Amino acid sequence: MVPASYGVAITYVCADTVDKTRKALGGAKYKQAQTTCALIEGLDALLWQLTASVGLPGFTIHQLVAVVVACIDASDLDPNPALSALPTALGLLTIPFIVKPLDELAEQIMDATLRKLWSPYLESCLVDYD
Repeated sequence: MVPASYGVAITYVCADTVDKTRKALGGAKYKQAQTTCALIEGLDALLWQLTASVGLPGFTIHQLVAVVVACIDASDLDPNPALSALPTALGLLTIPFIVKPLDELAEQIMDATLRKLWSPYLESCLVDYD
């Protein structure tokens, strides 16, 4: 199930990236340098989504499950199906609580790194509000 969930998440990331890039390319959003601006916008969307929707949640849930498994293994509890399901159940239950903090972390990571790198190229991306 885990590989399938990553497949779904990566499919969503790609679809969102294509959608944002096509909208930026096809619309009249920018006054000049439309292709460069749209490609940067698409790359930004791709990297942010990979970080916020795949990388950070995958790492966080994996670590939580590993800690729970280690705690169960270190305990003297007798193995049973309910106990075996506990790590997965706790991993799934954390999802609603980690989304917003990890989205904010992804935003901060992007602002502190890649967005600083391509900000000089975005100066020509004058948004057309007319």
